[in-house]
Amino acid sequence: GSYASSSKRGRDNRRKSDLRSLATALEAYYNDKGNYPSSNAGVMVGCGVLDSQPCAWGGEFKDANGTLYMVLIPSDPTDAYEYYYTSNGQKYMIYAKLENTRDAGDGVKQTGYNDPFSAAPTDCSSGTPVVCTYGIASQNATPEDATP
Repeated sequence: GSYASSSKRGRDNRRKSDLRSLATALEAYYNDKGNYPSSNAGVMVGCGVLDSQPCAWGGEFKDANGTLYMVLIPSDPTDAYEYYYTSNGQKYMIYAKLENTRDAGDGVKQTGYNDPFSAAPTDCSSGTPVVCTYGIASQNATPEDATP
């Protein structure tokens, strides 16, 4: 029991760190472009030709000019979950599914939360839908900001 609990906390700490690292790269992108990458179905769109290609979780975050924002866009430490990104260009929100249900940490706990940019709840699964439970956002938004 203690080992399993410790493993979950370790993966959750990595998830939080991953989201903070991605947020730093997104701020650099915003400083260069004047907007954040858009999103499509939970994936960031702002890589490659004309900054219009999806940026794959686990791939590099590089724009059309060749500017490298992240060597490796983090992906969830398990195969069961995925990170979820949403943006309207002026605000972004990144979500993860924490395994420790009692941990909201330094972000905002998102249990039952619906993504403000769509009518559908955020889905942090790689299979059967799972509502994300943790989120961080751009400095001008919060994960519960319903008016982007």
